[in-house]
Amino acid sequence: TGEIINKEEYEKSNGIYFPEPWTNFRKELDIRTSCNTKERMIECLNAENIYYDNYEDVKPIFVSRMPRRKVRGIAHKETIRSIIRTDEGIKTLNKTSITKLKLDKKTGEISGYPEKNKRDDRLLYEALKNKLLEYNGNGEKAFAEPFYKPKSDGTPGPLVKTVKIEEKSTLGVEFKDNEKKYADNGDMVRIDVFKVEGEGYYFIPIYVSDTIKDELPNKACVAGKKYTDWKEMSNEDFIFSLYPRDLLYIKGKNKIKLNPSNNEKEDPIEVDELMAYYVKTGISSAAIKVITNDNMYEQSSLGIKTLQTMKKYEVDMLGNYHEVKLPEKRMNFKNRKEEA
Repeated sequence: TGEIINKEEYEKSNGIYFPEPWTNFRKELDIRTSCNTKERMIECLNAENIYYDNYEDVKPIFVSRMPRRKVRGIAHKETIRSIIRTDEGIKTLNKTSITKLKLDKKTGEISGYPEKNKRDDRLLYEALKNKLLEYNGNGEKAFAEPFYKPKSDGTPGPLVKTVKIEEKSTLGVEFKDNEKKYADNGDMVRIDVFKVEGEGYYFIPIYVSDTIKDELPNKACVAGKKYTDWKEMSNEDFIFSLYPRDLLYIKGKNKIKLNPSNNEKEDPIEVDELMAYYVKTGISSAAIKVITNDNMYEQSSLGIKTLQTMKKYEVDMLGNYHEVKLPEKRMNFKNRKEEA
């Protein structure tokens, strides 16, 4: 009729509520969308005197997430650094605030301070070091006040805010037109997962910068190791590639601890196995981040090497999932374009 009815006033005046499709519809809907296990769902339904003739299709909702397989993002970070090639690999020279300087516990010297810079400006180095020693190596306290480079006659010289510090670089982009220039890697596209008999699972990170190369990298992350000490992999051990939001079945040798993602009221839980979506990777710890399908729980640093089982699944729009036939073919991006 076009008449606008205030729901609350209508209910109060008439004592009539909008009819449900069937009895206990609202209670049933709440239970079916909030319980995380089939057993708990059936228990809650029965507690409300809601019974089914067949419980086969009574299962929690499984959220379907679309994998992100497009190559997007930056090939390298904006900051271009000078590099030093050493027996330990590539080191970069980075401008660092003097408030972040630290003393090496073993040598007592400033961590990462280049030897050449020590020799070229000994007065500055010794002044910085002595100031740190005065404050037990605490750069924030040592340089809370402006620090001036000392002159040879002892008078203060120019103000010093930053110095160059050497840092080890695990992975990055080297510039062919200038071998002394280097930038940290940009976005990661995927990881390639391998299983070595008797050792466990490994993964190789694939970055945007790798997509234009003829050959894919073959060194797998090893926790706490620099790139030169990573493990060389054989394509015979390759099992599958993982893109963000690919679905995994994971079973641990020990309990897997899951922390609540956004709800501080929830307590951490421990599980033997789970279906989880892959999110991203940490190469320094050789670990991945996964979330449960409903994003209620996460494990942000899951080491895959010692997992008992890791399988890849595909999931359709309705939340039905099935295991991917293995092994997959390891595809470089030239192959993908040719097949497309």
